[in-house]
Amino acid sequence: MTPLEFDLGHAPLDMIRSSDLRASGRDLWVDEAVVWDRLTTSWAGLDDAAWHLPGAAPSDAGGEDWSLAEHVGHIADWQELAIVYTSRAIETGRWPSDSDYDNSDFDTYNEGRREPWASMSRDAILTRLAAARPRLLDLARRLSAEEIRRDEPWSWLYMTLHGHYLDHLAVIEPWATELRRSSEGI
Repeated sequence: MTPLEFDLGHAPLDMIRSSDLRASGRDLWVDEAVVWDRLTTSWAGLDDAAWHLPGAAPSDAGGEDWSLAEHVGHIADWQELAIVYTSRAIETGRWPSDSDYDNSDFDTYNEGRREPWASMSRDAILTRLAAARPRLLDLARRLSAEEIRRDEPWSWLYMTLHGHYLDHLAVIEPWATELRRSSEGI
């Protein structure tokens, strides 16, 4: 099986993350949809209480452990941010720079944005995410695949869509699986 042929919905995350999803033979939108489905399946059936349990992952900035609510909220938050910066980039050609976000300290930037997600209900988070994703995809589809694969758009669009999904799947999938096992007494 070549790197372009594996199933994103079931392949080990290490295999996916080490592959060139930027390759011209990949369909960006199919890839996004498959990884999105995998992401949403990872938290399916977990109740609001489970979403707010600490310990899904340690904070990269030294704060309290992140919950599932904060992970999914983080994805929604960045999609909302991406709607703004992608709109601006389409209008002006200017993509953000890392320094626009706490002087490139994304860990601190993200730590400072944990609220309102940490205290928001699962349903409220999913409502915000469900509103942001199609808006961002509609904007991104205004760019050709060749434009998106250029360095600047790729680093911002790919990361906000596919990249965040994959980064957070690496935490959410094993955490949710373990949570389900422990709640079933396995």
